Amino acid sequence: MPFFPPLLPAAALTTLALLLGGCRDDSDPAAPQAAPADPALAALYANTCQTCHANPASGAPLAGDAAAWAPRLAQGVDRLLEHSINGYQGMPPMGLCMQCSEAQFLALIGYMSGQPLH
Repeated sequence: MPFFPPLLPAAALTTLALLLGGCRDDSDPAAPQAAPADPALAALYANTCQTCHANPASGAPLAGDAAAWAPRLAQGVDRLLEHSINGYQGMPPMGLCMQCSEAQFLALIGYMSGQPLH
């Protein structure tokens, strides 16, 4: 009969890993906030944009990833707005935010890119 080591050390290591897994340094002022400060905009982001823009597997530029947003920002605000409204490559038209206005799209893009847009 094979010997099975006690489960206590494995359980302790698992618990420690889970506890430390949530640790991060929030002192970086360049780090994006978890959601837009405006509650209405935060709700729009959570219900539409976040599905793709917080998921690395989606291929969408991640919220707060300055390097991913830089070439898109270089195309100009009008192009970003056009892609948001009409869709582009994997992004569906209106980003699935059918109720979003142009101003809301600009605010959402500004939040995700870390660059306020006007």
